[in-house]
Amino acid sequence: MNENLDRQKYDTLDDDNDVVLLGQDTFTVGRFKQLLSLKFGESFNKYYVVTESYHRSISSLMSDLQINEGTIISGGDINWNSRKEGINCQVLKIGSKGWQKGKVQIEVNKNFKSGETQTSIKFCPDEPLEHKSPLDDIRQSEEYKKLSNNN
Repeated sequence: MNENLDRQKYDTLDDDNDVVLLGQDTFTVGRFKQLLSLKFGESFNKYYVVTESYHRSISSLMSDLQINEGTIISGGDINWNSRKEGINCQVLKIGSKGWQKGKVQIEVNKNFKSGETQTSIKFCPDEPLEHKSPLDDIRQSEEYKKLSNNN
């Protein structure tokens, strides 16, 4: 396993107004979450298992596991995750100075009892943003350099 992948820090994209660029398609984070939830639900509910005695969706099959006639275990959640190494993208965060290249990881969680689908998008920049200190401009001034050379 690549050690660099383990060290990368993914942070959840919480602001629904931030923008994600995947290939040539752009989405706000909020709209991308909606589309992921919708498509996951459609895919999960459209496949059916057909036998002589029943016709059930995979969704209904997964909501309960029947071990034998007397033992049925109710399901809680089902999770889907994008690949661990992430998906190449660019992110434009509200208030930032431009696009930031990196990778996203996606997790979709469907709760069988409520029927709700939760989606999480996490981002890891290729290069971390440099945090500029308010003192950096002062430190670059000629006056500061003269003062620091005198001490």
